This record gives sequence, structure tokens and C-alpha cells, in this order.
Amino acid sequence: VAYRCSFRVTEAAYCIERAMDIMAQKLGMDPAEFRLKNLIRREQFPYTSAFGWQYDSGDYHTAMNKAMEKVDYKKLRAEQKAKQQAFKRGETRELMGIGVAFFTEIVGAGPSRACDILGIAMFDSAEIRIHPTGAAFAGSHKSQGQGHETTYAQ
Repeated sequence: VAYRCSFRVTEAAYCIERAMDIMAQKLGMDPAEFRLKNLIRREQFPYTSAFGWQYDSGDYHTAMNKAMEKVDYKKLRAEQKAKQQAFKRGETRELMGIGVAFFTEIVGAGPSRACDILGIAMFDSAEIRIHPTGAAFAGSHKSQGQGHETTYAQ
């Protein structure tokens, strides 16, 4: 697995994004164009998915378009095509890949009775207590690599 994470959604996101690439290829579409065509539009919010999850807000098209502008996506695709043609002519052994992915993760999902996936409650919480002496006590859900221990120590 190409992701550092507890088994959650990253593997599922990889599978979905790979499927998007395959569908775009079968339809003869650019992978970014295919994603843009299928993203939830700003005017569709709040949006309820087929599984009943509610997306409260977003402007995915603007985010994707800004990212594409920032990296000059059209120029990258032209460079990729030129390298592919040079490879086919035997002029180089160098190829160029371009990866495109779009991922939204649930955050602050709410009570576990409403946000339970396979028995894993999708919520997080924290508690901070300030003692009259000025001492502070903090606690939160189990850390999964976010660095809670370091943050609390500092």
C-alpha cells in the first residue's frame, strides 16, 4: 500500500481513483476532465450521497481548476505526449506519468450511532481541564500518527 495510514479510507480512495482513471481511459477522456465532469457542483450542496452521508459544503471545481492552473496541466500533458512519441521512435527510454486524484475525508462526523463504519465510530473528541492551581490536563482519542504526544508535551 502506497499510503502511511491506519487502514481506513486511503486504500478505498486509491481504488476509487484507479477506477476513475480506467473509466476515463475507456471513454477516451483526460482523467482530470473526467473528474471535473463528475464532481459535486457547488449548487448541489448540501449534498446527500447514495450511502446517506451529507456533504455540507464545497467548491470542488474551483479547487481542481486552481490546482490544474498552478501546475500548468495542459503544458504537462503536452510534455508527456512529446516524451511518449520520442519513446515510440526509440529516441529516449524516459516516460512521464501524471497522477490526478480528488479526495474528501469526513471530519467531525458526529455521534457514533450515526457514524459507525464496520464497528469503528468515525468521531474524535478532546477534553481540556484547567485546575484552579493553573495546571492543565488534556486528553483525546488515540493518536494515529498525528503527534498528539509531542503537541501535549510542548
